[in-house]
Amino acid sequence: MDIANYKILIANLPVRQQSFTTKRTTWQNAEMEIDWLKNLNNELFDDKDTLNIGRQDIFNTKVSLRELILKTIYWGYTSGMRGNHFVNILTKIQTLETALEGLKSKENLTSSDFNDLSKELEKIPGLGLSTYSKLLYFLEIKFNNDPCLILDQRLIYVFASKTYDDFSSLTGMTYNNAAKMYLDYLKKVNQISTELGTSGENIEQFLFMFGNNLKIDKMNP
Repeated sequence: MDIANYKILIANLPVRQQSFTTKRTTWQNAEMEIDWLKNLNNELFDDKDTLNIGRQDIFNTKVSLRELILKTIYWGYTSGMRGNHFVNILTKIQTLETALEGLKSKENLTSSDFNDLSKELEKIPGLGLSTYSKLLYFLEIKFNNDPCLILDQRLIYVFASKTYDDFSSLTGMTYNNAAKMYLDYLKKVNQISTELGTSGENIEQFLFMFGNNLKIDKMNP
């Protein structure tokens, strides 16, 4: 299948308006283990039981990097993270903040910078590519001049399915080797976005929403 068949749909997806709602109760157990979390949650939830967060809300977060990290996790994992991942990440929040602030302070980031980042983030239990690719995306980081995009298991399944000829170079991706192929993913998606006259985030959202959920009639392709 050629992704260009959906060019108009892709270009018109309301990417920045995509929002999800999480409950305060989902994160309250962590508040008992992370001393600063309750106060920040009080600010975010503002005495409400739920919090609705859109992509643009996260992009607009300028108060602190820590707030952006929390909003990203709440947006991406509305029902909570697996096991003790959330607490483990917040326990190492300063390591994460330092690594991300270091990226923001540099220009013309390269493959070497990404490899260094990956090694640094391996020190944080529970923080995988699915999470830190979201953070890189919302921080508008670029490597080799390619804007970062979200890469999670759902997209990896799309590439493995070989549904789209455009992504044949990514069919060997698994979650175990996804970090090593992340920059290839960025290059390919951003290349296709240029060809289609859209943005990489639009393609990412299309693949997430429709990637393996389109049935093609072979009589009428």
